[in-house]
Amino acid sequence: MSLFAPAAGSIWRQLESQNLEPGPVFREAGIDPDLIFDANARLSWDAFDRLLLGAARAAADPLFGLRAEAHFRPAHLGALGFAWLASSSLRTALQRMSRYARVINDKLSISLDEDTSNLVVTLTARAPSRSESMREDAQLAILIRCCRAIAGERFSPARVRFKHPEPADSSHFFELFRCPIEFGSTDTSMFIPRDVADKRLTGSNDELARLNEHIVVKYLAHASKTDTVNRAKAAIIDGMASGGVSEAMVAEKLHMTARNLHRKLAMDGTSFKTLLNDVRQELAQQYIADRSLTLTEISFMLGFSEVSSFSRAYKSWTGKSPSAARPTVRKPADDRPAT
Repeated sequence: MSLFAPAAGSIWRQLESQNLEPGPVFREAGIDPDLIFDANARLSWDAFDRLLLGAARAAADPLFGLRAEAHFRPAHLGALGFAWLASSSLRTALQRMSRYARVINDKLSISLDEDTSNLVVTLTARAPSRSESMREDAQLAILIRCCRAIAGERFSPARVRFKHPEPADSSHFFELFRCPIEFGSTDTSMFIPRDVADKRLTGSNDELARLNEHIVVKYLAHASKTDTVNRAKAAIIDGMASGGVSEAMVAEKLHMTARNLHRKLAMDGTSFKTLLNDVRQELAQQYIADRSLTLTEISFMLGFSEVSSFSRAYKSWTGKSPSAARPTVRKPADDRPAT
């Protein structure tokens, strides 16, 4: 269980805001402070849990998790944060966050559902914690900060739900979220009105979002250098930029023979063909949402020699043709910038 190390930079900022020296708190938790500046570093969940508890004790603040909102920036999530900032709507931003939640925390799940009038965002932390209520507070506080970073400071959800009981003084919760709050719920979730979730945002940039999302995909592929599967995925992504990708090409990049690569992948229950298909499918979902890219461009970016080959593959993955899966052009009323 691990987390994206730079995300802990918000805790550093939070401690500094209270005139506390963050270094000793990080070291006491067993964390080298330099790791928050390393975009390739990850922290064990246990170390981060100790850090959160230690920081709250040092600040003597029972609302330390809730106050994370004031100090967190999307940039603390690296390329995923920059993709968030460039997203065209809250819905597309949340879809990215849901798809790549494992970048933030490999035991964090962010699911998106719909009710009659809202997009429902549910956060599930599948790891034990010594400070579950504080972690839950921080998760929803950071989510509201990320939403306001792109939708504006006046953004408020329709309602939020916390699993932990209502505290003796809940005024700070209502002050932050500015909406009805349910405590003692079965899940941790935020309800966002559909029209708000789908409103076109100023400052969005589809190309920038796509480029950063590509970096996220490569980060995940490179996450485990000793894992043949992930190393092969990374080599496939790198090779797509130069055209066709073959098993021999990937094997050479990994300094092994094609036969050896085939054997190692088989030991992991997969194959080169399966990995190539998985990488293409994940990147296709990303590219198809970008209407600035033609289907011909997408086909070549994914290593297909013909658009027809890409179209057949895409339909086998999703049940839809690429053209049918592309987002529809918005009506003029939907293009009004969010305020």
